[in-house]
Amino acid sequence: MTYGTEQSVIGRRTECRRLAHSVEACRGARGGALLLTGDPGIGKTALIRHASRLAHDFHTVRADGVRTEETLAYGVVQRLVRPLTACLRRLPPVSREALERVLLGRIPPPRERLLVADAVLGLLVSAGGRRPVLISVDDLHWADAESRYALGFVARRISTARVLILAGTDGEGSALLPGVPAVHLTGMGDLDCLRLITEHQPSPVAPAVREVLVHTAGGNPLALLELLRTLTPAQLSQPAQLPDPLPLVPRLTDIRLARFRRLPGDCRRLLLLLAAEPHLKPISLFRMAGRAGIDPAALQPAEDAGLVTLSATSVLFRHPDLGRAVYHGVGLAERHWAHEVLARAFAEADDDRRCWHEAALLSETNARLADDLERQAARARQHGEHARAAALMERSAELTGDDGRRGRRLVTAADCSRRAGRLRRAARLLERAGTLVGADQTCLRGRMAYLQGVISLHHTAASDAYDLLVAAADTLARDNPSLAVKALVAAGEAGLYAGSAALPVRAGRRALALLDGAPGPDQAEVGFAADFLLGVADSFQGRLPSGVARLRKGLDAAARVNDPLLLAWAAHGALFAADDTRARALASRAVTLARAAGDTPTMAHAMQYLAYPECWLSGPDTAALTATEALRLARETGQLNCARNLMGMLMLAAGLAGDAEVCQQYADRVVDEAAAHGVGLASALGLWGLAQLDLASGDWAEAAAKLHRLARTRLGHPGIAIEAVPTYVEAAVRAGHRSRAERAAATFTRWAEATGREWPAALAARCRALLQADDAETHFRHALHLHRSGDRELERARTALLYGEYLNRERRRGDARVQLREAAEVFRRYRARLWLDRTRAELRAGGDDGRATGPDGPEPGGAARSLTSRQRQIVRLVAGGATNKEVAARLCLSPRTIDYHLRRIFERLGMTSRADLIRLFAAGNGHGE
Repeated sequence: MTYGTEQSVIGRRTECRRLAHSVEACRGARGGALLLTGDPGIGKTALIRHASRLAHDFHTVRADGVRTEETLAYGVVQRLVRPLTACLRRLPPVSREALERVLLGRIPPPRERLLVADAVLGLLVSAGGRRPVLISVDDLHWADAESRYALGFVARRISTARVLILAGTDGEGSALLPGVPAVHLTGMGDLDCLRLITEHQPSPVAPAVREVLVHTAGGNPLALLELLRTLTPAQLSQPAQLPDPLPLVPRLTDIRLARFRRLPGDCRRLLLLLAAEPHLKPISLFRMAGRAGIDPAALQPAEDAGLVTLSATSVLFRHPDLGRAVYHGVGLAERHWAHEVLARAFAEADDDRRCWHEAALLSETNARLADDLERQAARARQHGEHARAAALMERSAELTGDDGRRGRRLVTAADCSRRAGRLRRAARLLERAGTLVGADQTCLRGRMAYLQGVISLHHTAASDAYDLLVAAADTLARDNPSLAVKALVAAGEAGLYAGSAALPVRAGRRALALLDGAPGPDQAEVGFAADFLLGVADSFQGRLPSGVARLRKGLDAAARVNDPLLLAWAAHGALFAADDTRARALASRAVTLARAAGDTPTMAHAMQYLAYPECWLSGPDTAALTATEALRLARETGQLNCARNLMGMLMLAAGLAGDAEVCQQYADRVVDEAAAHGVGLASALGLWGLAQLDLASGDWAEAAAKLHRLARTRLGHPGIAIEAVPTYVEAAVRAGHRSRAERAAATFTRWAEATGREWPAALAARCRALLQADDAETHFRHALHLHRSGDRELERARTALLYGEYLNRERRRGDARVQLREAAEVFRRYRARLWLDRTRAELRAGGDDGRATGPDGPEPGGAARSLTSRQRQIVRLVAGGATNKEVAARLCLSPRTIDYHLRRIFERLGMTSRADLIRLFAAGNGHGE
């Protein structure tokens, strides 16, 4: 954190430690310099002020750069020397005279630049002899070139003086003081941003609004504080009231526009063309510039100033808000000129984009242009360009005179905005459409109700979203049964988000009543969705066999469904049937389809159901990668409830891996706030993750308390509650709550028997082993036999650990060592640090030094056995000649994720190149699944 009280800064612990070390070193005659770089508002000034407070006993001299004095030679040197004039008399005459001339404004000739720099060095060393000196130079980029030369000269020569120079500059800026150590500041962490809001905002800020602001600010404290000042208390109180887009940050905008306004006129006009049409290719921009009488080389000053980046295929504003600032920062006449140039150029090229710019020049309705824009929007939707389609449809509606058609176009614009991830914008468009769509337009009103319900599921209390979605289903039941069932499926999901078993049951009953009517043309898809909803509902009502049968029926029909939303729901249903492999496959397919359709919100939504089975099938690291990428998408698209769920997933993965820092990062927002705002799924995942940490650390009572809280449905999630039972049984037995553990184990056993899957049966046997001491070994052996299916290797390792602990207590050290070494190997592969520590401790207690748990890399003949199932998939594809991009496409992951996995594979197998991997596995050596 970069902003705070007068006595402290918020966060920036590493940077503060470095500054404190520099101050202390300077007191001991080990001076130096440090350059702080980063975006405007990132916190450089606050850190320099913090250093001044640390150096309270120093003689502090501020000599900041000033924009209006950038060309005033030695302007900064003047401000630096003036407070130290008492030391001038101790300098040699030549140095004293040089600095006196500077103070009098008599600028030395260029050949004396070195003389002045050496004189400044002598002055500072002399001043430091009596008292340490701190020179702070903020906004170094506005300092004149002569002063920067002098500062650099001094900074490289004060290692044995009591002088410390701290400078701050925007961007990278290392070239401004060559040879001086630089610290580049990046955005603050989420927790620091949340604390900044708490300390600086007097009126309440809703938790969901805080998440939006933190994401929008990107860790920039000035941007965050400016947003808090700009928004009204009403807007800060609930996310639905936030404008979309959020207002530009005034001070940061002024800083960026200042550079824009200093550019030559032709350069500004080129940037305005780019702001009015952001997707222009360089060749198109330069062609238009030529038609407007502008030399394409005029763009160079903008690139030199760091406002744009130019390549052979793209020209982009360096900061995403800069184009918007440029467009709104010029006058109406200039915007009119830009649209006129673009409309004429696109008309000559027979490019449909001319319609958009022609429309921008109109202030009255125009039916022909409105129709053209609607046709363009339809094509944009087909290509997955939902943001562009939304803008085209909204402008089409504005040019439409007829209220009915305008309302229909606004509803379509809202749907496109939703798919583009602009949920607040979509909600505003639906509000505008509500006054135009008549009561007789039942089908359209039903569609509006469905969209409102889906939008509310993303950022309001889940129970409220449930009510809206059920109402939408009632409206749609007669005219659009397929969409009605989708609304009920979403309502069931809202119920599960809320941690309620009753709400999905009610939604399921309504779906059953709907299906009793006449079948529609899309009955197969309707039936598919209903099977999962009814299967989950049956499970919650205690009809486990029929519920699992319905879920499996749906799974068998999944190949015929291409709706990513329904497939994501099916993945959720597969988890209730304990089928991790099917859940991963369905969620992967949903992600692929959503990505192909350009539907980013649905992609993030599906990825939350991909991360969970990944956690058990491929390990916490893989799950964390998927969840982190999905969290970024969920935040970008305003899916706040989905973001909370993904934070919970990250906590579960971190808990399994023994990463307390990640758990702490999200704990408050997930466990407490999520539960308080009706997101029980997130709370359940988070509690489970925290309990995993407690259990691995041996804090049985605390783990049992968290898992007991999770089982209370209003705070949790029925599915997570049942899957967490084996963890609870272990904690409860160790904490002395045997009767509670027995009741929980009986519930889990019924579910395990109903699913017919091996891993739940294995965990049920493990529970019996913990509860039935007289026959524990029989149950442990049976559990390990069932674990051989290969599902949930981490759970197999946990069973082996518990069995090893039991054998050690029975003084069967040799048998225990076999189980514990096997467990340790799995924990090592999955990087489950705390569990590995616990296992090694148990090995040491049994007389084993804990080192014989297998080498870091396996022998070639058993290479695949050391890899997770996901890593084996990647190896098989790479060995077949696939590139990283092709592997990513096949496995529905990003190329970055594949790069990460390959690094882990190389590390685990002791390899250094892709060629080594291909040689080892291409002949079929252990790379099958």
